[in-house]
Amino acid sequence: MATFIGFSTDKKKKPPFTLTDLDLVKQDLLNHFLTRKGERVMRPNFGSIIHDVLMEPFDNLTRQDVEDECREIVGNDPRVELLDVIVENQEHLLKVELYLQYNVDQSKDVLELRLEREFGDT
Repeated sequence: MATFIGFSTDKKKKPPFTLTDLDLVKQDLLNHFLTRKGERVMRPNFGSIIHDVLMEPFDNLTRQDVEDECREIVGNDPRVELLDVIVENQEHLLKVELYLQYNVDQSKDVLELRLEREFGDT
């Protein structure tokens, strides 16, 4: 039986929209990471700064900012524990791999974020 039950319409065209356990936790974390900090009405501290650093020069300071942000966001979710975070700078994207342990059954999984850098026309 599921411990956590929720829903998401992301990538689904028809019901059921139900998500449970680790799938729900991963979707909740994705929602947090893909929301810009300050974007949510009445919740100015919800979201992530990762979008703001996408166009910054990628150096050790930027890498550390992204890693710290990942630790903070995952650390605020009591359903999972962050085992490791790997941040890679690729040509047109920032790739973040979060190695998670689900606290209910101790299962492990990887949540991958691929954030593309948007370049305007010149």
